[in-house]
Amino acid sequence: MFLKTYLPYRLNLLAELTSENTRDIYRRRHGLTRSEWRVLVNLAEAPTLTASDLCARVPAHKTKVSRALAELERRSWVRRATDPRDRRIAHAMLTARGKRALDTIRPEMEAATEALLAPLTPEERAKLDDGLAVLERLLIGA
Repeated sequence: MFLKTYLPYRLNLLAELTSENTRDIYRRRHGLTRSEWRVLVNLAEAPTLTASDLCARVPAHKTKVSRALAELERRSWVRRATDPRDRRIAHAMLTARGKRALDTIRPEMEAATEALLAPLTPEERAKLDDGLAVLERLLIGA
């Protein structure tokens, strides 16, 4: 009975099951790892991000983020530029090619999410959104 009430376990289980719902899209259809997908979508949310920024936002270990950036750069979906004030820091940004790739993948991901939520009533969706907002406020201060 402990696991049914243990919040970290429940959140992790639900996150994994939710992610499985979209894994075929980013992995099989587009050849991306989970980290690559998460880096790509996070870069779409900001003009530039450093690897450290991405580690916090994805979230993932720096080696996974570094590998994801290298692969996305190899595909010409991401470009990195050295910070002129601190040459140890590189700023990553989506290229036009990366934006086009994301524009192809995003509608598929949104459709999969919509299909997952389709059985819910509008009231249930609102409750779910409210509950997630509470958790975000508690855990990340959003």
